[in-house]
Amino acid sequence: MKKVLFLCALIAGCQSVSPVVSIGKDSYMVGANARGGLTSDAEVTALSVRRATEWCEAQGKQMELTNSTNSGTQGWTPQQSQIMFKCVPK
Repeated sequence: MKKVLFLCALIAGCQSVSPVVSIGKDSYMVGANARGGLTSDAEVTALSVRRATEWCEAQGKQMELTNSTNSGTQGWTPQQSQIMFKCVPK
């Protein structure tokens, strides 16, 4: 049973998303991390994009991506995604 739980934790990994941070007028930054597991770069970036989209929609605006960076290697080192975005009128 312990082996099964360990294997599930290894495959699932651990993911987190930072709070949104203002970096200028209507410009923001948010990051996501994934440790362990088989999470792809696209999935880590999608975590950041989802948080950014929710943030802008709460203001009645839409998210416009201005920059995106990723680091880390799937299944080997922690993966990180950082995006910068603006909230623009719909």
